[in-house]
Amino acid sequence: MNTRTTAAALLAAAALALTGCSGTDSAADRTNPKPSAPKATATHSVQETAYLTAVRAKVPALERLSDKQLIDFGHTSCDAIDAGNSPAAVAERTESGMKIGAQNSGYLVGSAVSQFCPEHKDQL
Repeated sequence: MNTRTTAAALLAAAALALTGCSGTDSAADRTNPKPSAPKATATHSVQETAYLTAVRAKVPALERLSDKQLIDFGHTSCDAIDAGNSPAAVAERTESGMKIGAQNSGYLVGSAVSQFCPEHKDQL
C-alpha cells in the first residue's frame, strides 16, 4: 500500500473507533460499564474535553503538549480540511511534523474531525 492509501485506511479505522459499534446488552457490559460521556470543564467545551480525553488516552506521546496546543491543532486540522485538503493529507503532514507515527497521526486528525468538524466525517 502507498502512504496515501495507508493514511486513508488509518483515518477510516480511527473514525470507526470513534463512532463505536452498537450491539446488544450483555452481562459483560453490565459488569464493566463504559465510562460516562465527557462533561465540559470550566476551561473546555464538551467537544474539547472529549477530544483531549480520546487523544491523550490513545497517544501517550502527546503528553508533551498542553491542552491548548492540542485543541489548537484540532481546530487547525479542521481548517486545513475546510480549505480542501483531505484528512489523509493532513495526517501525513502531522506525522512529518510531530513524528508520532502514521497510526497516531491518523487517530489525532480523525479525533479532531469527530469532535470539531463532524461535517467532514464522510471523508474519513
